[in-house]
Amino acid sequence: MGVVAKGARTTKSAFGSAMEPLSHIRCTVYHRTMKDLHTIAKAELVHPLRRLGTDLELLRSGLLMCEMVMKTQAQEQADQRVFDLLVAALHRLNDEDPATAYSVSVGFRCDLANCMGFGLPLGDPPPGAVVRIGLTDGVVRRDGEDGLRCSRSAYDALRASAAGNACAVSHADELEIESVLSLYFSHHLDTRVVSSVASALR
Repeated sequence: MGVVAKGARTTKSAFGSAMEPLSHIRCTVYHRTMKDLHTIAKAELVHPLRRLGTDLELLRSGLLMCEMVMKTQAQEQADQRVFDLLVAALHRLNDEDPATAYSVSVGFRCDLANCMGFGLPLGDPPPGAVVRIGLTDGVVRRDGEDGLRCSRSAYDALRASAAGNACAVSHADELEIESVLSLYFSHHLDTRVVSSVASALR
């Protein structure tokens, strides 16, 4: 839901550090009937995730995950599974090496797709430098067949990330993975899902 925390930017704010980006908080919200923006009355940290704001890669990866939740979930419709998935991923990211932080965001988004009912199987790839990922079923195919084009290195990084294995991902492979995830989510949600975070903080 959309909320506003009045006075949060002042030096004497009662919110303290609870309103920092990517914070895991517990808050009281005054829900305004027939309004899209509600008011936070008070907030407290549930668990500090301070490292996420100290490194650009950690911050970017955390924002990628939160952005995907905002773009795929209905306003004011709670889903405990999605919330728990996001919290677990942010906590893991808080302990992650910045060099492998991006892979955590990819793994989360693959888990989110699975949670929403259109997961990517990401099986063993066929031989070749390029593979195709089925747009409707996520099944990997040989190059030349129908599907989203993906280099073998980008597919290997995508598959490792989805399995929860932290890995460094090259910039070129990141671009391919972002394209695959964007097109895959867009197809299944029947709306354009494009990340504005992916390149904004490079």
